[in-house]
Amino acid sequence: MKNEQAPWQRLGSSLKLGLRSCSEADWLPYNDLFGDVLARERQLRLKQQLCAERHSEVFAAVPDTEIVGREVLDMVRTHLATYHKLPAVEPDVSDHPLDAAAQMVPEDLLLLAPQERAKDAQDGNKSWHLVAASLCFPAHWVLADKMTKPLADIHAPVPHYQERLATPMDRFFTQMQVGPISARMNWSLQFGNKLFTPHRSAHIPADVDKAYEHLYARMEHQTLRKLPQSGYILFTIRTHIVPVLHWKQTPNAISDLLALMDKMSAETRAYKEVDLYREALQQCLISA
Repeated sequence: MKNEQAPWQRLGSSLKLGLRSCSEADWLPYNDLFGDVLARERQLRLKQQLCAERHSEVFAAVPDTEIVGREVLDMVRTHLATYHKLPAVEPDVSDHPLDAAAQMVPEDLLLLAPQERAKDAQDGNKSWHLVAASLCFPAHWVLADKMTKPLADIHAPVPHYQERLATPMDRFFTQMQVGPISARMNWSLQFGNKLFTPHRSAHIPADVDKAYEHLYARMEHQTLRKLPQSGYILFTIRTHIVPVLHWKQTPNAISDLLALMDKMSAETRAYKEVDLYREALQQCLISA
């Protein structure tokens, strides 16, 4: 792993779509990105637990989305049987097919529906609203706060989104064709390795002398595809959490991260709460 670049070295921190083509075979990968052979089963078990104990927090859907949910469920079942040779048996756990589909894979599954813009809109793009979601592994956002909202409102807390990405994102969604799959990666930091994190921890661990040992990089492999029957867009998120120490031997990885944090805008630093992690990263840099 010594020559493996850290995610911030590969991806930077600038706000951009950063989309690339994804094959059907790689749409819902079986293996963990970092070779953790137990990660898939752990995540599936955690999903089952969250759905049983906190279902209203991890699943939501507006009325009349069951048909689109069934479209997703059929696609997931076919993918698992075709590419992973897994039995296409849907869990008998929910009245909504999207909920069932999401419990068959480690990915979170979110559905966005098109709506016409106001009559005075001139760009020809539709407005895309979150209408159903199974979100067991939120990266510091609450599902109930985002339901039924358009993309611009969903991303309202993200610095510079409105001026840089709002229009390109709506245009991309509107012009997306059935068939091609687009993928992207992003990263963030957090203390601890919890997957269900609707709220970011505002405190460093009690063991402040070795806080860097509790610092993790959270990476999301995201895909977007337009559904052939409904025309809705399915957004998938596969989450990976890896200790920052994983890259301690990678040349300049920790120092590059500290430098990257210094280059962020004040708004981005506040949004990502990077100052919370600075001392731990400096400890990591000087630790043996």
